Amino acid sequence: MMREETFRKAIGDWRQPLPHPRFAGFRNNVAAALAAALRVRFPVIERLVGREFFAAMAHAYAGEQRPQSPVLIGYGGSFPDFIAGFPPAAGVAYLADVARLESAWWRAYHAADASPLQAQDFAAVPPEDWAGARLIIHPSAELYSSPWAAVSIWHAHHGGRPMAEINVEEAEWALVCRPFADVELRRIAPASHCFLGHLMAGLALADAAERAAASYPGFDPAAQTGALASLNIITGLQT
Repeated sequence: MMREETFRKAIGDWRQPLPHPRFAGFRNNVAAALAAALRVRFPVIERLVGREFFAAMAHAYAGEQRPQSPVLIGYGGSFPDFIAGFPPAAGVAYLADVARLESAWWRAYHAADASPLQAQDFAAVPPEDWAGARLIIHPSAELYSSPWAAVSIWHAHHGGRPMAEINVEEAEWALVCRPFADVELRRIAPASHCFLGHLMAGLALADAAERAAASYPGFDPAAQTGALASLNIITGLQT
């Protein structure tokens, strides 16, 4: 028990003095492993700032935020907030938001599987039941919005428009989901973002459409619902 406690102090809190010099090498290895885990989770951030800057930022984060589990799949969830408060990164205002988008991609990738409804499932719902229907959205689906063009910046590093053609100060809205094998990151209209947000909050279809229409005149509930069905993110209906 004493040996385990000594190990925990040496590795668990890096601000504490080492109980033995031999722990230094192990601690450095842990720091390198955590930085590598962040590199896997935030590849676009590394490309934006460069390998050396990212390594320094990742090591600074690892020094403050220790993993809560030996399984590193969840490590780095607070990295976007850390970037937002990291003084050397202040010159790239959109960096933290791109990191948040990458974090959403990561969560979608590791989310539970679910089967989207098919056309025959929608056709089986009586027309009079649609207004009060509540849509069950795929567990991987997550909405995203930013005052920066974070979505376009992310796509620019995955074969999209070159960075030089992007107005980084343009606000964007997005849907991140994994209805099948691959994660999809789609830029969507703010009205669609609003509508889907109300549906994901549990509102009935008619109520969600009413609120979206109040914020976005000209909102078309039928067209928006059809568009959602085509995204394969509706996995169930409660009528």
